[in-house]
Amino acid sequence: MKRSIVKTAKTKDEAINEALKEINKSINEVDIEVIEEESTGFLGLIGQKDAVVKISYDEDINEGIDSLMKEIEEDSKKELEKEFDLEDLSEKIEEENSFEDELDEKENLDEINESFEDLIEEDFEEELEDSDQKEDEVSLYYKAKDLLEEILIQMHFEDVKVIGNLEDNIIKLDAKIDPKDTGIVIGKNGRTLDAIETVIRKIIKARSNKVKLNIDINNYKKRRDEKIVMLADKACKKVLKTRKSWNLKYMNSYERRLAHEQISKYDKLDSHSEGVEPKRYVVVDYKLD
Repeated sequence: MKRSIVKTAKTKDEAINEALKEINKSINEVDIEVIEEESTGFLGLIGQKDAVVKISYDEDINEGIDSLMKEIEEDSKKELEKEFDLEDLSEKIEEENSFEDELDEKENLDEINESFEDLIEEDFEEELEDSDQKEDEVSLYYKAKDLLEEILIQMHFEDVKVIGNLEDNIIKLDAKIDPKDTGIVIGKNGRTLDAIETVIRKIIKARSNKVKLNIDINNYKKRRDEKIVMLADKACKKVLKTRKSWNLKYMNSYERRLAHEQISKYDKLDSHSEGVEPKRYVVVDYKLD
């Protein structure tokens, strides 16, 4: 992703050095555009002008996500300051920071999501119940929709369009972006997409407001779900034919649930999960007569 920063200083070199220090890049990793040269003015006193430079650079997607999540977290903390006593808030922020340090050590994102939501429920649910801050489902839908659109725009994706609907208490959003950027937003094993969903879920206080959130990018999840069902179905037919158990590939908890549901449609088959996260998988078994 291409990003840029504008710096002003007494000299062009000072402005460039300040920008490089801020973005932690070397001069060989950036493009430099001098918007305005410095000027000493008449006798060094009248008409002095500072130099203005624009530094453009390629930002790693993970750095972009980290930066974006920090910005969103700061906005979220500002909202919380309006709702809670400042003394209580400082304690809660310390607990959240401690929790976030532990996230990097977890490999299973479903476990992260559950822990994340549990933290919000344990720490804030009682205060939220007493605070008249709850929003109706329609308002939450539009808030989540706007947040997703803003996040993708801040990540510098072009032609972003977010569509969706509200089914009962489930907010379903699907973002349409340039197909060539789909893999970047999704991330390895869907982790970037799941991280975005987690951040938005926290901001709209999904658990406390009793709503569920499902975010998709260019129908990625829909295609993934169809693939999981197809793989499970093929395994079922193989087990029916051989009467021998068959192991599916490693899956997260959501994917395993889809596989179990498909396998349950066969009367003569059963299924269970084995392994340890993140290498946990579904086993298709033939029921003995």
